[in-house]
Amino acid sequence: MSVYPPTPTISMMHAGADRKKAKRPPNVGSRELNSQENEMLFQLVGSDAVSLTAAVVQLLKSDRGSWRIELQHGVVSLVKDYAQRAYFLRIFDILDERVVWDFKLYKAFRVQSFPQCRKLLAFEQMENGEDGVILGLNFFSEYEAAEFKEHLDRRHAQERKSTTPVRPGMPMVMSSSSG
Repeated sequence: MSVYPPTPTISMMHAGADRKKAKRPPNVGSRELNSQENEMLFQLVGSDAVSLTAAVVQLLKSDRGSWRIELQHGVVSLVKDYAQRAYFLRIFDILDERVVWDFKLYKAFRVQSFPQCRKLLAFEQMENGEDGVILGLNFFSEYEAAEFKEHLDRRHAQERKSTTPVRPGMPMVMSSSSG
């Protein structure tokens, strides 16, 4: 009988990797779109990404204290892009079958909602040298605005949880009692 462990086989080495790979969530579309339109959205999102939530919106930009329409209409999706290992807000024109706006969520990204205007979510653009620029998503539906904010808040909480440093516990002292 050998005291050495058996030599691992290829299937043994990959067995752990299969278990660790989490199942991807299904694509989620907009309630304002029909099933065919949502399928068009999912095709645009791609096979190596998933739409976590989607909604019909206008893209706004703050200009000296007032909003200006940057993009008249589109379908915004919170996209988890597995290839780029990042989250994005992407606005699609599903009729022209293209991405019309792409925004990578930065560390500590937060959106602000407004009780007096429940269809609006605003956030600061922090890249491309445009710090301090405020962007807004003007949702067609109050329900979709609330649902979208909930997803973004959950993502922020998850990010904070995963980046919070773990404090080492107290060292264990082993005592040997003779007895």
